[in-house]
Amino acid sequence: MKYSFCMMTSLCEMATFLPHKKGFVGLVTRYVHPAVGFGLGWTYLCQFMFVPPSHINTAAIVMTYINNTIDINGNAVESRNPVPSWAWRLIFIFIVTSVNFLGIRSFGRLELLLSSFKILVLIALIIFGLVVDLGGARLITGGFDPIHGRNWRPPFGPMGHGLSNEVNPGSAGQFLGFWATMVRVLFAFEGIELIGVVIGEAANPRRNVPRAIKQTYTLVIGLYVITIIIIGLICPSNSPTLTNRILSHEGQVSPFIVAAHLLAAKALVPVINAAIIVFALSGTISNLYTGSRTLYGLALDKQAPKILRRVTVGGRPLLALSLCVIWCFLSYLGQNEKRPNYTFDYFVDLTTTAGSVSWICIFWAHIRFRKALKLQGINLRELTYLAPLHPYGTWFSLVASTIFTIFKGHESFVKRRAGGFITAYILIAFFAVLIAGWKFYHPEDHFVNLGRVDLQEGGRDQDLALEERQQLEQDQEHQRQEQHGNGLRRRTNLPWLMGERNGDTP
Repeated sequence: MKYSFCMMTSLCEMATFLPHKKGFVGLVTRYVHPAVGFGLGWTYLCQFMFVPPSHINTAAIVMTYINNTIDINGNAVESRNPVPSWAWRLIFIFIVTSVNFLGIRSFGRLELLLSSFKILVLIALIIFGLVVDLGGARLITGGFDPIHGRNWRPPFGPMGHGLSNEVNPGSAGQFLGFWATMVRVLFAFEGIELIGVVIGEAANPRRNVPRAIKQTYTLVIGLYVITIIIIGLICPSNSPTLTNRILSHEGQVSPFIVAAHLLAAKALVPVINAAIIVFALSGTISNLYTGSRTLYGLALDKQAPKILRRVTVGGRPLLALSLCVIWCFLSYLGQNEKRPNYTFDYFVDLTTTAGSVSWICIFWAHIRFRKALKLQGINLRELTYLAPLHPYGTWFSLVASTIFTIFKGHESFVKRRAGGFITAYILIAFFAVLIAGWKFYHPEDHFVNLGRVDLQEGGRDQDLALEERQQLEQDQEHQRQEQHGNGLRRRTNLPWLMGERNGDTP
């Protein structure tokens, strides 16, 4: 959590000083090396190739078993949806594709509605968790049994044995369980850097980017921390439901769903399932949007095939979006009834690696950015925003991210052997091959000379654009005041005009 905060503040500092049209990938190119920026662009793109099919698979599984319940012994009481899961996958792919072809205003309004809905649902789930913990709901056993933090004490506790079936339980099992959870935590936090993709298009980034990053981080961290605490209160780490393979395959192992199944009234279970489906589709929509724009940007910079530059009349990158949508059909790998999530565990390995590489490059670029400022004698007081924990926080986060990236494949190897090990690290090799390929075709490129890097490029344009926007706002305000004054004079003269028409003397 600390190094996610440092990542956001590092990105904010660089973006507010001198934004780049390619977002944080462009910042890495500017301060590190063109080859590193090229490799990062394609590696980061992989995240948007594998996350959408995972979300669609999740939505299809939950939709298929949306009305399932669990009896008092923790066994599944199946109530299968009559529509087959393959049909739901096709329906969901059609929905997310159609949304991405909306106009930018309609798309933005829909994303605002979805984001607001997700926030409200999380708040409602937090309240629901408190009610269950405090004994305010009738349980399936017939009583009102308060939990009162019982799940935070032994033999439950927050430090579960995540790999107890693969390794011996004990301190080693607890540590490995904790480490395995860190992979899921990174997967959950990935995406908060998406604001760094559009910083080059933001109006007045020196004002709006710090505000947006602060609001994003505060909201995400606040809701995540509270939600995790609530989950720990209502769901024991050794609950048999969490490790039930049948329930896992049916998408019924969410801690909130587990808690809802403990209640005597089961009406809340399909409601939570429906919210999970909306969450998954919303994530797919935003990932397709960002992935298509990232691919389109690579094409514009001649780092992807020229044909991907084609856009519709409304400016949407048609072929880039179509290519991203094709990857959604990987969700049909989840059609295996016995192990529908097995393939997507590999996708988690791939996407967490892509996210880790992206964060490492952001920290690397920030360290070199500060060095460039020092070499060129630029006072830090000239910066609009300063990362509060630099340099210690930045260096700590860089080292922590690197260690995590190196050792994160342990769980994958334990559970999936050679296949898991390869998928945990293949994108690192992919990143290295891209850098080597760029160096082969562009041997003249070297690490950026920090003493000569242009720290004014685009800065004057930003100032002029800001001055133009401020002048435009002043002119619009002046026009509004004039219109208000004219309207007031018309209302004041109206009785006199009416009096003259009636033959009265004013």
